[in-house]
Amino acid sequence: MSVIKVKAMVIAPNDAFTAHAVSLLPPTAENPGGYHRLIGGSVEFGETHREAVEREVREELGADLIDAVLLGTVENIFEINGETGHEIVFVYSGRLDPQPPADGAQLTEADGAVYPVVWRSFDDVSEQLPLFPDVVSLVHRLPRPGVDRGEQKQSTVAAYDSDVAGYSGGTRQLPEHVRRVAELFARDLGPDARVLEIGSASGRDAAFLESLGGRVDRTDITPGFVDALRAAGHDARVVDPLTDDLGHGYDGVWANAVLLHLNRPEMAVVLHRLRSAVRPGGRLYCSVKEGDGDGWSRHGNVVGARHFTFWREPHLREVLSAAGWKVESIETRPGSKLDETWLFVVATR
Repeated sequence: MSVIKVKAMVIAPNDAFTAHAVSLLPPTAENPGGYHRLIGGSVEFGETHREAVEREVREELGADLIDAVLLGTVENIFEINGETGHEIVFVYSGRLDPQPPADGAQLTEADGAVYPVVWRSFDDVSEQLPLFPDVVSLVHRLPRPGVDRGEQKQSTVAAYDSDVAGYSGGTRQLPEHVRRVAELFARDLGPDARVLEIGSASGRDAAFLESLGGRVDRTDITPGFVDALRAAGHDARVVDPLTDDLGHGYDGVWANAVLLHLNRPEMAVVLHRLRSAVRPGGRLYCSVKEGDGDGWSRHGNVVGARHFTFWREPHLREVLSAAGWKVESIETRPGSKLDETWLFVVATR
């Protein structure tokens, strides 16, 4: 009789936070090259899913699972040699102690079967074998225990600073939705509007806003982006919006995909500071990723790990209103690459 199985599995990063441990399973009719599977197994009657994942790691690898955090639940329906499987998987993150070596590691299943353990890169594009269950979106939201806020911020800036060319090349094309929002933003501000841009990066958005008649003050916390903008003939400033002088009297603030690197207390402070930088009636546009908590990601156009904070619409509205912004709209749209959603905000002082 077919049954739905309940599993508990773990995404276990290495110390360098570049890859996570998976088992390498043999070829099947559907995957002739084999496939990768998260480490873990079935939840037994009478145990919690957390107890199950800790037990499975201990039994299969002889390791302890440290700093286990429940990331979410995934429903996995799959075919294996013509048979349909159906699982509900509680997915954890955590650190293996000891960690499997880079070569020669193995795990032993409850039935005695032995399979290799390998390190799967966080850069899924470079991987030839599929991963089951499909947890790509969770892989790019991993917590990183033991890293304080200062290190989170420093590491995130350093990741962008070390890959300015890669990020600029990968984000050259303006997404259609951002183009539409920018056109409405420029129309509402009127001709010759002064715009403070937070997180100018390559300058793509600033160039488009200026093509619509605006005058953009380009800023970024990443020195490499500012250097590149200056080399291209633009005035640009290295600015930390949390602490540095932002100026005043702007008609609008444009902060596309940048405030998501602030934690929640910082977001409240920065929104207050941005409000002080614009005239009465001035506009704010910003975008953040939807979700709960925070995490690290190597997904996208930058090799290094960056820290993100995720937001739900009600809390985001609350923080904006508390900072003195009148929320005009918050639009939810899917991301272009991952199974993720974004919140696009337009607000007025």
